[in-house]
Amino acid sequence: MRRWTRAATALAAAVALSMPAGAVSASASPVARARAASARPASHCTHTSSARTTSAWHGHEDTSPVTPADLAALPERAARPRYVARNVAPQLAAEVRIPVYAHVIRGAHRGEQTPLSPRRIRRLLAVLNRAMAGRQSALSAPARYRFLLHSVSYTKRDGWYHARLYGPRDRKMKQALHRGHARTLNLYFNGGGDANSPVLGWSRFPWQYAGTPRLDGVSVSVASLPGGSASGYNRGDTLVHETGHWLGLLHTFEGGCDGNGDLVADTPAEAEPSFGCSTTRDTCPSPGTDPVHNFLDYSFDTCMDMFTPGQVSRMDAAFVKWRQ
Repeated sequence: MRRWTRAATALAAAVALSMPAGAVSASASPVARARAASARPASHCTHTSSARTTSAWHGHEDTSPVTPADLAALPERAARPRYVARNVAPQLAAEVRIPVYAHVIRGAHRGEQTPLSPRRIRRLLAVLNRAMAGRQSALSAPARYRFLLHSVSYTKRDGWYHARLYGPRDRKMKQALHRGHARTLNLYFNGGGDANSPVLGWSRFPWQYAGTPRLDGVSVSVASLPGGSASGYNRGDTLVHETGHWLGLLHTFEGGCDGNGDLVADTPAEAEPSFGCSTTRDTCPSPGTDPVHNFLDYSFDTCMDMFTPGQVSRMDAAFVKWRQ
């Protein structure tokens, strides 16, 4: 999940105004996902420090709390690239096409009633597909998943527009609107919860489908869409990040510096989320600097642009086990 506050947006805007055109702020920070291809500069951000406080981003998680059972659902050994290439990949098509049921929720207040058009949703899915194809960065591993819009539903209900993640309204909304099965992505657009403490997105893991199938899917705040009001987080990367969870990925900072972390060998350990784009950031003694460019961290949208081969293998292993 990504949490966004008006204070964070105001800070990002103030920093942006003080920078030369085209520059990236050294204090820019938080959250993660794909890049709108046309809006993204060609190179990585290069600033190496962050002056932002990170406390506002620890208020919520964008998945349910990760438990030992979650970690045991798909152990590292079952998703290692060599094992997956030999035993899992042959069960998958070279390109796996996933139908998307989009559910657009409208609120009752000013600025909450303009529905997203199917064209705008397709543009957002283009951001997701570009990220999945590894076209955000030459360093990104390509994944086989492509998301195609199947249908769009529109519902006007203020309580659902402001539904809090995993709260009773969120559950009621999803139980009413969910369509398809484990292999279809249900995508919900609303205001991200309480207006005073909004969240950019949240998701369910694939191994949670069997127990609560109608709660499966990804929620995305309209503020995080390309051109949305969440300054710094409005290029579409929230959808990429949350879809990574839907495909079985954990945060790169899962478990901190101890244990097996996110259960992926080629993402360096990270003590805490990146709320910036410090390319020299190294919060754990184990080899490798922090993976601040990874879609499963919490960096700015202008910073995140890659999956690792190990993450792609984990997606494949999870898909065959729970979504095939």
